[in-house]
Amino acid sequence: MVFLEKSGKRKTNIDSSSSCAVVIRKFSVVLFLFLFSCINPNFAGVDQSYRSTGMVLADGNTSYRYLLYLPKDYGRHPSREWPLLVYLHGKSCRGYNLEKLKKYGPPYLVSKGWNFPFIIVSPQCPPDKIWSTDDWFPSLYKSLSNKYRIDRRRIYLTGMSMGGSGVWALAIKHPEYFAAAIPLCGGWSTKNIKAMKSVPVWAFHGANDNVVSPTETEEMVDALINAGGRVRYSKLKGQGHSIHKVYENREMYEWLLKHGK
Repeated sequence: MVFLEKSGKRKTNIDSSSSCAVVIRKFSVVLFLFLFSCINPNFAGVDQSYRSTGMVLADGNTSYRYLLYLPKDYGRHPSREWPLLVYLHGKSCRGYNLEKLKKYGPPYLVSKGWNFPFIIVSPQCPPDKIWSTDDWFPSLYKSLSNKYRIDRRRIYLTGMSMGGSGVWALAIKHPEYFAAAIPLCGGWSTKNIKAMKSVPVWAFHGANDNVVSPTETEEMVDALINAGGRVRYSKLKGQGHSIHKVYENREMYEWLLKHGK
């Protein structure tokens, strides 16, 4: 694991576990982690927790469809607000078929019966675009917050490959929304990275990635550290580009829930 302290130098100690000690201090976080520990892989009718809908951008020219997951207890607590996890897929899942999003990541895990203590939104990028092409997130968030009980202090962002790059790009453009971010195997321009120094980051990259070099993540991590950000970096020994099994690490979600605005 490569672990970074705030304003510190990178210390390289590669392993394959990608785990770190997590200390939970707030009761509300403990409650959510208890719910998360009750994952039922055989939860019946899991796909009924998905709602697919369309979202039109402000320019009126492009629609971003998305999958929406609601926690299984969402309807039982009419006054509870829930954390929101925004998941950005990779290049191969672009298009207009939402089923493609279930190839890996949180949508895949939900389709296999995992229960999460988050509302999860998984937008689909149109085939001729990347995540930074349009300023789509404010419109999406406005639409979701008008329909669902979202805890505005706990909005989290994650993505892999093209989606990992999208995490960096979106957190730089709109840091005011996000309480924490987890980019996987994707880099971006470090030019304006100071804008997101208030957003805690846990970045992952496969040590043997020959599609996107680990140096792309490491440049972002080093730049954010130098800007005063809080960063953790896990370089996965023996792993290539396909590190989607990181999303099966419950500790990652526990880390997200530690953070709030």
